[in-house]
Amino acid sequence: MEKLKLSLILLFFPLIIFSQKNIIKGKITDKTGEPLLGVSILLKDSQIGTTSDLDGNYSINTKEKTEGVLIFNYLGFAVKNVNFTKNTKDLTVVLIESAEQLEEIVVTALGIKRDKKSLSYSTQGVNTEDMTEARSSNFLNALSGKAAGVQITNSSTPTGSTRVIIRGLTSITGNNQPLYILDGVPLDSSSGDAGVSVWDEGDDIDLGSPISGINPDDIDSIQILKGANASALYGSRASNGVVIITTKKAKKGTSKINVNVNSNLSIVSNREYPNYQYSYGAGNGGRLVQNTGQLDPTTGLPMVGSYNRAYGAPFLGQQVLDYNGTVGTYAPDINNVKDLYQTGVVNTNTFSISRATDKNTLRFSYGKTIGDHVIKRMEEINRDNIALRMSQNITDKLTANVSFIYTHQKVNNRMYQNGSNRNPANNYMYMLPNMSQSNLLPYINENNEAFQYEGDFNNPYWNIFENSNQDITNRVVANITLNWTILKGLKLKTRINGAINNVDRQEFNNKGADYDPNGLYREVNISRENWNYEAILNYTKKFNDLSLVSLIGVNRFDVRTDGNRLTAISLVERDIMSLSNGDEFAPEIFINNNKRINSVYGSVSLGYQKTYFLDFTARNDWASTLPASNNSYFYPSVGGTILFSEFIPRNDILTFGKIRASYAQVGNDTGFNQIRNSYVQGGNYNNTDWVALERIRKNLELKPELTSSTEFGIEAKFFNNRISFDGTYYKSSTNNQIINVSTTPTSGFVGKFLNAGEIQNEGMELFLSAKLFDKKFKWSTDINWSKNESFVASLFDGVESRLVRSWFNVGVFAEVGEPFGNIRGNSQLVDPETGTPLVLANGRAAWESNQLLGNAQPDWIGSIRNSFSYKGFSLNFLVDVKMGGDLYSGTMAKTYNHGVHAGTLEGREEWLLSTLILGENNNERQGRGLFGNNYADSDRPKGRIYENSALGVQDADGNWAAERDANGEIIYTQRWLNPQVYGFDGLQDQRRFVYDASYVKLREVTFGYNIPHRLIKKIKIKNAKISVVGRNLWTIYRNTPQGIDPESGTTSGNGQGIEYGSFLPTRTFGVNVKLVF
Repeated sequence: MEKLKLSLILLFFPLIIFSQKNIIKGKITDKTGEPLLGVSILLKDSQIGTTSDLDGNYSINTKEKTEGVLIFNYLGFAVKNVNFTKNTKDLTVVLIESAEQLEEIVVTALGIKRDKKSLSYSTQGVNTEDMTEARSSNFLNALSGKAAGVQITNSSTPTGSTRVIIRGLTSITGNNQPLYILDGVPLDSSSGDAGVSVWDEGDDIDLGSPISGINPDDIDSIQILKGANASALYGSRASNGVVIITTKKAKKGTSKINVNVNSNLSIVSNREYPNYQYSYGAGNGGRLVQNTGQLDPTTGLPMVGSYNRAYGAPFLGQQVLDYNGTVGTYAPDINNVKDLYQTGVVNTNTFSISRATDKNTLRFSYGKTIGDHVIKRMEEINRDNIALRMSQNITDKLTANVSFIYTHQKVNNRMYQNGSNRNPANNYMYMLPNMSQSNLLPYINENNEAFQYEGDFNNPYWNIFENSNQDITNRVVANITLNWTILKGLKLKTRINGAINNVDRQEFNNKGADYDPNGLYREVNISRENWNYEAILNYTKKFNDLSLVSLIGVNRFDVRTDGNRLTAISLVERDIMSLSNGDEFAPEIFINNNKRINSVYGSVSLGYQKTYFLDFTARNDWASTLPASNNSYFYPSVGGTILFSEFIPRNDILTFGKIRASYAQVGNDTGFNQIRNSYVQGGNYNNTDWVALERIRKNLELKPELTSSTEFGIEAKFFNNRISFDGTYYKSSTNNQIINVSTTPTSGFVGKFLNAGEIQNEGMELFLSAKLFDKKFKWSTDINWSKNESFVASLFDGVESRLVRSWFNVGVFAEVGEPFGNIRGNSQLVDPETGTPLVLANGRAAWESNQLLGNAQPDWIGSIRNSFSYKGFSLNFLVDVKMGGDLYSGTMAKTYNHGVHAGTLEGREEWLLSTLILGENNNERQGRGLFGNNYADSDRPKGRIYENSALGVQDADGNWAAERDANGEIIYTQRWLNPQVYGFDGLQDQRRFVYDASYVKLREVTFGYNIPHRLIKKIKIKNAKISVVGRNLWTIYRNTPQGIDPESGTTSGNGQGIEYGSFLPTRTFGVNVKLVF
């Protein structure tokens, strides 16, 4: 054996020596001398290649070739070919930026790559690098502020839904979120995994969106097609815009195996809490106990009453008999709310391996995310991501591409929302100042029932330890594409792709809760499959000054949803999570929905002299969800572009300029089962199940919705591409909306589907990018700004207003002639001439229902991103801005109602002095003394007051106005009010808790350092970067009260503008490490 080894060594030693003798080393820089990282160096006519490191250094072994050509290729720079000979040992290369190279090639509809300068519509890319550092467990949150015209409402939980709206709302009641395309696969964007939201379970759990579980480390690029003009070729699924996500693949240029590791550790904590008061405790009317004379007969001490309002006595160190029957001091616990919370930890690790040759590529990655949130046992996530992408040149004319993405996700105890009894944080927000965590533990009594000291305060620890929910998701997204070059310029692309989502969900409420003493156990299974079959024939040709890019395609899209839900609404035994433990059941529900859309489409793009471009598209869909008479709908688009910079002599100021205009239509079908009525399970009577006709009347004459859009834009680049500008104006309308409207009960139905209503959108988008410094010290900035108004042009005959969502008697409405999202509720009446607030004789507000309180739409949104780098250090930060729009805070109304907010302190001391010490009566508090004389101490404050108010009086027709004197002047009044009554009235006078939802947020910060290659090359690491990162660190400006995030809401759907029981604002700090081997 030893002789054999020696023989092999001697045999191959000359070859080894020969293969290593032609090693060329060097450094690659730009014209300023700044090293370039990641430059591809390829030996011409071979598979030998490498890339430059962080310092611009490279080393390539040309093996048996002693002379030839090295090709240096780097994005944004001109390709450089350099000859070498056997004597070449050191080769320094300087690459020059090229204006042509800097022209963007972007992914457009159907995955077609085109030069951005020829496009007649707006599209914008998103920098994905920050997503892998200042990361969120829901990658959609990281889109905030990254593109003009795109409004992102962050999910309040790490596993919840993120609302993404592009250029406003197009549907009154339907889905307004965009279509997502992942490696060519269309994905559902509605809230709720795999369509779980098809059932309104009334449990206020946000089940997230299927798209949110993608691993950011696998994303190579994100391109946003903003309007119907850009997305028309995708058909009815793209009426709200398209987000095209392309995953990473192995990059050609080196045959070596590349290994990447990215590790992130994030710490999540509450950023702030509401401004609580710690001066008064439990009680009523300024007294320690709810009812006078409530003393313990044994000790003679006052007993702390079971009254969940903090309008009691001031904290003076009194001895009392506490909730648990022990003698204690009546004192506040300033950390009582904070004690519920913890620091959440999320850890994500991704490993990838890739290799590329001139004939094939392969990339495989595995990612693991484990984390929890700021409340113990809540929002525990465990996610596995697997991604595989490969390509193969089968012949010189036939290539195959395969992508496979698998996600396994388990979430324990998603947080209930919107003031749900099952939300452990909800009641904690209104916890009495004199209550401590010790008052709530143990949370269970000797009868295995939840301990709670008062009926409307549910013990949070019962919800944490006795209730649970879990969902397990298995998701596969796969795509197989064949590309065949039939002739020069003629190519055929065929692909089959699909997404399979399966969700198993359990929900358990143990027996013994005050709000649900019998308990509950539920099992839900939903399976959703999307299959997409497509063939596209492309033809490109250049005829002297004329260029042609054309395609024709056919598509079939199938959706199948199956599921069932079983619920035991009463349990036999505690602690047993099984349907067999139920003794009473809700009717079992099944769904089986199928949908198919068949399509043909085509496009033609003509270019003349690389200056004039003209685009035409057309598509026809046939949708199975529409009646046969209306299920075919056709929609075209046309657009033009002129590069006006071609008319101007080359200069140092204007590098590039173009104007563009386009018009497009996009049709849209409807959801499942909206054209024919069927029977559904109605319930059980005397152990017999019965069925009933659906209460919503279906419509056999439904027509497709239609969105028409016009767009104009200008793009320009200045000073050799150092400054870029893109401006867009658009206007669109969506009519024939498919709406469920109420009907008279005598019809036998409660509602019906019909075509009605029109929503119009009009807006502007601006994008500015600048390289302010571009030498050793680099500084670049990107600014996005947009303004949109969604306007309700019409609803249906005889109806001027439609409720979209309501909470606490506050509603969000679509009203004809008004911007979408009017907020209505109870409001204090004002004098019609002067706007003076009106009060009643008892000092309380005179209010009326269904008053306009505000509108949820923002005036404008924007962002500014700055990036700095110097000698391996980098600093990036993003400031996200929303100006305008209103928010009703039910949380604040409840904190006033419970007397725990610091705002309820106003007037309390004065009221206690007046009533309990001085014994003043109501007349004296209003400034009237004995026998009608003025009260001697009339100017002293005696409680809470509605400032600058007047007594309201009604005329014979019931119209309100301010009381006036003989000269017609308003008589302002001082009617002192019990601060407790003022707090209680907050649930009625809802105007008081409507706030401007504007904000300026420091959304992202990353500070990184690229470790020099010379320090790590001995341990075989090519590149290493360590970063300190943060998200949502600082709300720089806002008008909502402390503890209320202006992005809060009760839904990720259309009913924005209402907040209740939302989660406290959080911030994230983290450390990120990237290694390349």
